[in-house]
Amino acid sequence: MTDRTSRHAIPELDSKGLRNFGLSTGAAFAALFGMFFPWLLDLSYPVWPWVVFAILALGGLLLPESLRPVHYWWMRLALLISKVTTPIVLGVVFFMVFVPFGLVAKILGKDPMQRKLDDTIDSYRVDSEPSAREDLENPY
Repeated sequence: MTDRTSRHAIPELDSKGLRNFGLSTGAAFAALFGMFFPWLLDLSYPVWPWVVFAILALGGLLLPESLRPVHYWWMRLALLISKVTTPIVLGVVFFMVFVPFGLVAKILGKDPMQRKLDDTIDSYRVDSEPSAREDLENPY
């Protein structure tokens, strides 16, 4: 097995795992597309999410092994979606949290890494201070 396939391997599920997959995925479809989105968008309540729920739930309860191909392709879709959403989410976090923090620190003249060059010193090493015995007795 190459490194690429081991990183993105889809886990094999036993019958209990496939049963749980069928029930939880079916319930999620029914809850989201059968109740929440129609309520949120003030639409009529569709029947198809309940049909999907019935197929997945009955498949999971009666023939869990029949859901193996469904699970495989669902996980492949999840991996593909994660390739797109992960960089977007991380980019949003970076630009909404770290960039403003860095800009404010720069405006205030803060440099937590102390990156100023100083030709008059021999070393940039900072000696650590020994801890007091009392601090080590009750660390928490």
